[in-house]
This record gives sequence, structure tokens and C-alpha cells, in this order.
Amino acid sequence: MTQITEKARRGLEALQTADGSYSMVALDHREVLREMFPPVADGVLVSDQVLQEFKREAIEILSPHASGMLLDNRFGIPNGQRPAELQPNCGLILAADALTNVRGVGVTATSVDPRITVDYVRETQAVALKLLVLWHGGRKGERDLVDQFLDLAEQAGVESLVEGVVRLAPGESWRDLKERDEAILDVAEALSKGASLYKAQVPGYTPGDVSRVRASARELSEIVAGPWVILSNGVAPEDFPEAVAESCAGGASGFLAGRSVWADTVVEVDPRTALRERAAPRLQGLAELVSAARHAL
Repeated sequence: MTQITEKARRGLEALQTADGSYSMVALDHREVLREMFPPVADGVLVSDQVLQEFKREAIEILSPHASGMLLDNRFGIPNGQRPAELQPNCGLILAADALTNVRGVGVTATSVDPRITVDYVRETQAVALKLLVLWHGGRKGERDLVDQFLDLAEQAGVESLVEGVVRLAPGESWRDLKERDEAILDVAEALSKGASLYKAQVPGYTPGDVSRVRASARELSEIVAGPWVILSNGVAPEDFPEAVAESCAGGASGFLAGRSVWADTVVEVDPRTALRERAAPRLQGLAELVSAARHAL
């Protein structure tokens, strides 16, 4: 098993807390985020300006409590430069994926965004790039996509964050919990190689039950050569704090979470106040759970 290089370890420090863990916020949602806001009229979704303003406020309010923040080039960094609201001690991760989105369904396909060039990455002052890969069972194109992404990150001189998400075909379902757990481990084994940091679905999780998470996280830790973090998509918000603690007890280095931190703020008349009063304390609490779990190892 190839261990993470010393060069990558040093580069990842820009995304870490003081104790070397990761408490990062994902704000790279695009059309999915638009659908999360209440429609402005029957069937009419909010404008680009609403999404840009929400992200600007979220960056300002949440980045003081985050070790890293994941942003997209469309709504999060619309002018191609590091946002002024992003705190200096919060590392910027730039989403390098182009997403195909179907309304009411979500993201159905991904590719490397040709607009994310080496010069663009350097202009934004990003310290890492991120790629979402939808895993459909080991098609050759999935690993080819990761290799293309890793080449881009290397050329830009930044770290690489690969996010593997298991996606069933329409109409399919898991035969049992074990099959889903094995799929999450399979995608990690296939896609994490070469990445500075791997982002995984919570292993061993079922809604309302995190009892298998720690053991499954230990299995994932044996597979992924470098550090890995969990995402929050697919986890009930009320379960996510326990899922974070159990994952870190099993070897995860933290989280890169979006909706479990801020999703309930977008439906408010005043999202800014909700970000400040609910999302920021929630993020701080998650960071404390990571630190406590890792110190107990």
C-alpha cells in the first residue's frame, strides 16, 4: 500500500485544524442548491444572484469556523478570485467537476470541467481541487476520469481530493446492508489511489443507526492509503454528529460536509441569521467531535 507522500502531507496542512484533522464545509452545490430554495413562483426557481448571495454570506459566517471550504467557479467564485469573505486560515478547495443535473433527480454524471485550467486554479489561490465521481460498479471510464483529474492537480501544483459516491441505476436497490457497505469499500479502493485526500460516504450507516460505522470505517482506513474524510449527503441531519464521531473513531480524519451544516437555512426568509445562529454553532460542534474522537485514539 502506497503511503501519502511528505509533499502532499505538507500541502494538506492548509486544510487542517491545529490538531491535524479536517473540519471542512462544502458549498460547491449548483443546480441542486437552486432546487433547495423555495420557488419564487409556481415552477420558477431562484436566480443565480440568490445563489451567489447565499454563498457569499455562508463563506463569511462559516469560514471562521472551518479549516477548509469547497467552492464552485459558477456561484462560489464568480469572479475567478479567492473570495474576500473567506478567512485567511481557511483553505480554498476548488470544485473541478462539471455536473450534469436533472431537475428533481440530482447529479447524474460528472466530468472534469475544461474551464478549470492551471492558470485559473492559480488565480483563485486554491490549495486543492476536488472531483466527484459517481460509481456504477467499476466502469473503466471512472478511473480514467480520476487520472485526468490527478494530472490537472499535479500540473497546477495543488492537492487532489477525490469524492467517490456509489450510485445505483434507476429501479435498482441494495439486496442487503452488506452489499452497500462493500460497494463503498470497492469505490474507495478503485478511486482513492493517487489522491491527496479521499472523501467517502459514511461507511456502515443506515438511517437512525450508526452502530456499524466504526467497524466499517476501520475497514475503509485499511484500504485508503492517505487521510480520508466523510461527506454528509445521505445521512439524516440528526444522525450526522454521531456518524462523524464513529467514523473518526474508526480512522477518518474529519469531514467535508455541506447539507448537514447549512441545508435548513436556505428555506428561511433570513438565511443569514439562520447561518449565524444555527449553522455556525453546528459546525463548531462537529469540529469538537472530530477533535475529541481523534484524541481518544
